Amino acid sequence: MPAAVRKFRGCEYMPLKLKGILVKHGISQPVLANAICQKNGVPISKTSVSFIVNWGMFPKSTPMEDVRHQAEDFLRARGVPDAEIATAWEAEGNDDMRLVHPVGSRLAVSTIAAEKRAAKLALLKESTIEPVETTMLSPAAKRHFKLFRDPFQEDVSGPDDVFLSTEQRYISEAMFQTAKHGGFLAVAGESGSGKSTLRKLLLDRIKGQPIRVIFPQAIDKQRLTTEHICQAIINDLAPGSKFKSSREGQARQVKDVLMQSSGADNSHVLLIEEAHDLSIGTLKYLKRFFELEDGFKKLLAIVLIGQTELRDKLDEQRYPDAREVIRRCELAELMPLNADLEKYLAHKFKRVGLELSMLFADDAFDGIRARLTKTKPGRREVYSQLYPLVVNNLVTKAMNRAADLGIPTISGDLVREL
Repeated sequence: MPAAVRKFRGCEYMPLKLKGILVKHGISQPVLANAICQKNGVPISKTSVSFIVNWGMFPKSTPMEDVRHQAEDFLRARGVPDAEIATAWEAEGNDDMRLVHPVGSRLAVSTIAAEKRAAKLALLKESTIEPVETTMLSPAAKRHFKLFRDPFQEDVSGPDDVFLSTEQRYISEAMFQTAKHGGFLAVAGESGSGKSTLRKLLLDRIKGQPIRVIFPQAIDKQRLTTEHICQAIINDLAPGSKFKSSREGQARQVKDVLMQSSGADNSHVLLIEEAHDLSIGTLKYLKRFFELEDGFKKLLAIVLIGQTELRDKLDEQRYPDAREVIRRCELAELMPLNADLEKYLAHKFKRVGLELSMLFADDAFDGIRARLTKTKPGRREVYSQLYPLVVNNLVTKAMNRAADLGIPTISGDLVREL
C-alpha cells in the first residue's frame, strides 16, 4: 500500500472520522459530493470531498458551515445515526480506512452496470414507440379532403382552439389556482401530451390579473442555479435594479422585491419549463424560495412543467435527500386522451370546417386506439400512447395514405396497416 502524503499546501494530513463513516455505511465519496451544492447550486467535486475527508480542507467557494450542514443532512437521510454524525468532523487519529472501499460498493457498481444494460436493452426493444416529430399533411391530402389548412399545424391561436379533457381541465385549473393563491405544483407528461399548451393557456388566463410571472429564460435547465432564479425574480419584478454580488445580498434583495410587489396586492408565480432537467441540488433549493413569507402570506408560488423524468425526480425513494421539497410539491401527470379521442378529433376538425363523419369510418377510432396501445416487451403491462401529438401524427399519416389510395374515408384497417 503506498504511503500517504503527509503534507499538502502546508496542511498536515488529517483524515476525519467522516471517512470511516462513509466506508461503514456504504457511501462513496462521489455520492457525497453530488449531495453537497456550492453557492451557485452546482455540486462540489469529488476532489473537494477527498480534501475534506483526508485533510480537513473545505472549498473556498462555499462556506464551511453550509458544506457541513448539507453533508450531515445527507448522512441522516442515509440512515447514519446522529451519534456518529456528531463525530464526523473530528480527526480520526489513524488512517485505517486508506484505500478501503465503502461497504457493498463493488456489488453496487455491478448492480448499476446491470441496470444500465437492461435499460438500454429495453429501450432498443421498445422500437414501436411512435415518433413525436410532426408529420405534415400533404397537398394531395388537403385537396382530397377539401381542406384549406392542416388541422394540426398552427392550430392553436387562442384559448378557444385548446381542447381540454376532464383531466386536463382539472390540471389547467390547478395551475391557475396555484399561481393565484400560492402553492407548489409539478406538471409532468410525455412529449406531445400538451404541457406547453397548458402553459400558454395559463399565461393567457392570468393576463389582466394581479399575478406576476417569473419565467427564467435559461435554455439549458441543467445549468439553472439558485443565482439564476434570483436574477429572474429581480429582472421580472424590478427591471433595471442592480443585482447584488453576495449570496446574502441576493437573498435579501429577492425578498425585498417580492414584499414590495406583494404590498401592491400582487401574487407571484415562478414558472419553470423543462423542469425535468433541473439538478437535484437546484430542486432542493426551490424549497427556500417557496418558504419566503411576509407574515402568514407566502410570497412565491412555484409551477414546474416537465417530461415524465420530473415525476421520477420527485420520487422520495430515489432521492431521499430531496424529501423536504418533494413532500411539499403536488404532482399532476398528463394522461393519454383514451375515452376523449373522438371529442379531441371532433374539436380539431371542427376548427377547419370538417365533420368527423366525413373523414372517418365507424371503426376508425377503434383502429387508432389499437394502433397506439402497446405492451411492454417481456411484461404484460399495457400502456397507451394516445397523446395529442402522437394522435396528430397517426391521423395525418392516415389522411396522406387515404389520399394516395383515393379512399374517401379512413377505416380501422387502413390505420392498423400504417
